[in-house]
Amino acid sequence: MNALTLKSIPETLIESLRGAATNAHRSLNKEIINRLERSFMTAPKLPNAASWDTNRVNEQAAAWESLDGEWASDLSIEAEIEALYAARTEGREMPAL
Repeated sequence: MNALTLKSIPETLIESLRGAATNAHRSLNKEIINRLERSFMTAPKLPNAASWDTNRVNEQAAAWESLDGEWASDLSIEAEIEALYAARTEGREMPAL
C-alpha cells in the first residue's frame, strides 16, 4: 500500500474527521480513505432548470445584456489579448510532475 502525508490540516477539520470516524466506528485513517473514495465515486450534481430561481436568472441575463456593446477600445482583439497576457503575473512556482 502507498502512504500519503498531509500537512497543515486545520485543527477543526481534524476534530471533525475524528468525530466522524468515532461515530462510524472506524479509525481516522479509514475514515479519510472512505471519504476520499466516496468523493471520486459520485459525479457532481448540477442544478436542474426546474430548481433555478427564474428571477435571478433573468436579472443576470439583463445585466449581461446591459453590457452589450459597452466595451470600448482602440486596440484590435489580438492587441487586447496580448495586453492581458502582458499584465499577468508569473504566479508561484510549481514542481514538475
